[in-house]
Amino acid sequence: MSIARKIAEYFEFAKHQANFRTEILAGVSTFLALSYIFVVNPTILAEAGFNKSAVLFATIAASFLATFFMGLWAKKPFALAPGLEMNAYVAFFVIAGLGFSWQDALGAVFWSGIIFMILTVSNIRTNVIKAIPDKLKSGLSLSVGFFLILIALRIAGIVLYEGVKFQGIGLFFSAEAVILYFGIALILILQKFKIKGAVLISIICASVLAHALGIGSTNIETVALSGDMLSAVFQLNLQVIFDLRILSIILVLFLVDFYGSIAKFIGLTRNTSIMNENGTMQHTEETLSVDGIGTIVGAGLGTTSITTFVESGVGIKEGGRTGFTAITISLLMLLFLVLTPLINLVPLIATTGALLWAGLALFPSKEELKTYTNLDKLSVIVMVVSVLITFSLDKAMLFGFVIFILGLIASRRFKDIDVYLVASTIVLLIGTIFTL
Repeated sequence: MSIARKIAEYFEFAKHQANFRTEILAGVSTFLALSYIFVVNPTILAEAGFNKSAVLFATIAASFLATFFMGLWAKKPFALAPGLEMNAYVAFFVIAGLGFSWQDALGAVFWSGIIFMILTVSNIRTNVIKAIPDKLKSGLSLSVGFFLILIALRIAGIVLYEGVKFQGIGLFFSAEAVILYFGIALILILQKFKIKGAVLISIICASVLAHALGIGSTNIETVALSGDMLSAVFQLNLQVIFDLRILSIILVLFLVDFYGSIAKFIGLTRNTSIMNENGTMQHTEETLSVDGIGTIVGAGLGTTSITTFVESGVGIKEGGRTGFTAITISLLMLLFLVLTPLINLVPLIATTGALLWAGLALFPSKEELKTYTNLDKLSVIVMVVSVLITFSLDKAMLFGFVIFILGLIASRRFKDIDVYLVASTIVLLIGTIFTL
């Protein structure tokens, strides 16, 4: 039996009506769609005190390992890398806002991954998933999206914050704002014409514009193939878990990653051969395990939470159905090290279009919003307003959960109050108290 045939049988090409050409093209398409993260992640985390070269190495290594094993073990066409929602939260809230060190932040990421794994291999996982009503999960997604948009607007100087305190509105027509508008407009135009790599192209063009306007320079250290790339390996502070202020942060990182992954798995595989007729997915535990282990490994290497990228849908639309697509993506990720010097040319402002786009992508559809009850709407509105005022996701979740529980009590729907939702609310409350 030839090697090619063994590979085809292992990945069940026949079942998914797949072939090597389609799987490879799907992998290349997904890689082009998400390759921007190798530029954005080091740039954002460098603003919070991380070594830029170390973040690049950690991003590439953790993404490669997680995506490779997603393909080889879980046999799914999903790509994994540090999520924008998590790195922005860590950089601009946990570190810049609350004053934790980057080592502390990596410790929080590590422990969120541990919780992820404990719940993945236990029956508690099902209860935790069921505890938060679908509309609140949707509200959490909306809050995360709004948080990313606020970060883009903050970097561009359109909204002003001092730490995590909202100060007011800035300038709508500054040079920085123009670069933001240019970046998001270019992404939308390129996607309209179905041009692959739209986000990466936008970042490159926005970088050129920034340099042309004289705001392309940066004081952040440059990236280079050097020993600095290993400087963050195993530098995480595991003892941070004994700091009660970190509890709500760990919970937020866990919830965003855990529920986000589940939502992506369902959304990306719906109406494909990856999803079984009964609505379940084969190798679900392996799939979730790769996600959780990826976060633990990523923290050890020096980057924020690893998550499944929604851009995996690009490859799936191209016909990618098996783990061979993911393996193709992982090998391309490894080759990104060759492009290391080019990352020095990308200023933070050039990533704002990508941040805004990522935020908008997390908003619920109009059809979904129509299904909200008045209590759902009130809870979600409170969450979004809380994000604006507090510049944090944990307080948004806390207030949203409290409003929802009080609403159930007021309407005497006591049976709908889930003990796991109450437990999550209490943990968020404790964390909030200790960060005051």
